[in-house]
Amino acid sequence: MTAVQQVMTENVAAAKPGDSLETLAQEMDAHDVGFLPVVDEDKLVGVVTDRDIVRRGLAKDFKSNGVSAEQIMTEKVITVLPDMQVEEATRLMQDHQIKRLIVAEDRAIKGVVSLGDLAVSNQEQSAENALGEIKKSSNG
Repeated sequence: MTAVQQVMTENVAAAKPGDSLETLAQEMDAHDVGFLPVVDEDKLVGVVTDRDIVRRGLAKDFKSNGVSAEQIMTEKVITVLPDMQVEEATRLMQDHQIKRLIVAEDRAIKGVVSLGDLAVSNQEQSAENALGEIKKSSNG
């Protein structure tokens, strides 16, 4: 059995609640990621995706002046503990139709585990199953 902490990516880039859409986009580009956890005083308070920037930010306010991470972030974030088994994390991804999970303890971010991490860690079948389930539900 493999624990999430064995396959997660550590040193995750994060945003602050007051970060502008431009700052968020620049950080995502600089780190080649499609999402950023939002932290306040080192505690997870939400997550912003590239899709959030477009749909909740730019599409609603074409000027994007004054729009911040806290206005477009998702506050209800599915997290896992570092010692959770990979199989259980994969099930959570399937159940919630998400491609990555934040690994946290007491709202402090320890890392992120993605379908890619599962595939790289010789958990290809788990990753393929999760991706297949996510694709099925998003096509409907």
